Amino acid sequence: MPRKKRPEGTRAPNGASSIYLGKDGKWHGRVTMGIRDDGKPDRRHVERKTEAEVIEAVRTLEKQRGAGKVKKAVARGRSKIG
Repeated sequence: MPRKKRPEGTRAPNGASSIYLGKDGKWHGRVTMGIRDDGKPDRRHVERKTEAEVIEAVRTLEKQRGAGKVKKAVARGRSKIG
């Protein structure tokens, strides 16, 4: 199930997901799920071997976003202790 190409010179709409082939040879997908508690965008990342697998995973995340069944994003990176 290959993706449809956009006409040259057009941009993706706001909130659209991204699917691309990384330098590591794997396919990556990014989906904006909403806004985190700290005000930053909640961007989920999926990584798979084939484009079709990434498309399926991205569509699943988009369906969860559309249905309002999004789990809270786990804070990663630096954490303040104390």
